[in-house]
Amino acid sequence: MKYVLVLYLCITGQTCIEEKIVPIEYPKYYDCLSDGYIRAYSSIQTLGVDVIEKNKFIVKFECKGVKVENIWKY
Repeated sequence: MKYVLVLYLCITGQTCIEEKIVPIEYPKYYDCLSDGYIRAYSSIQTLGVDVIEKNKFIVKFECKGVKVENIWKY
């Protein structure tokens, strides 16, 4: 099984307003989880202090397992 990372931009106490699927297949759950923390932190850095404070944004993420089927090459 491989994993894909899904990041969510949410407003505290409300619904998530944006979803982003990272176009990378991770071979291990650990790899996906580690990159999730890095990308979540990068997201808040990009948004900046003022935007985060004003909107009370939070960044959530999850690693979803995807079944990879064998692809026949001719």
